[in-house]
Amino acid sequence: MKVKLISIVMVISLIFGVSACGNNTAEVENTATEEKILGQEVEEGFKYTLYIGLNDKDTFEQVMSTEDALEEANLIVAEYAGGYTQMIARGGWTNDDGTMGHENTLVYIIYDVEEESLKAMLDELINKFNQSSILVEKNSISHIYYSGNESA
Repeated sequence: MKVKLISIVMVISLIFGVSACGNNTAEVENTATEEKILGQEVEEGFKYTLYIGLNDKDTFEQVMSTEDALEEANLIVAEYAGGYTQMIARGGWTNDDGTMGHENTLVYIIYDVEEESLKAMLDELINKFNQSSILVEKNSISHIYYSGNESA
């Protein structure tokens, strides 16, 4: 299971990495240590990324359609978090017998949720989708909500 989750994260990281390859690194600001972004004071907080596999832990097959799982997961996540960004990914891994396994995965990015609420959300998601675990990443971030050029 750990190998499967690591493979899913690697695939998703590759997707995000490829989309960022066109950026000129000289133009990229290190916002983690900046007090301002685009002239605005930053907010400090945490960003959580959740990876929820859709294969049932007992049958190793997807039981619920991705669309139905998305609707169910959106309801659960919205109950505990003020907002989220959601993506659908597909992960792959090599099984012990050398065969390739695949799984549809729901990815949620959530900012500044209380850990008590996050734990309750994860427990509900694990039960709903019969998972053995959900991969959770936690990152310290600085962010702003940019509303456009105020002088325009």
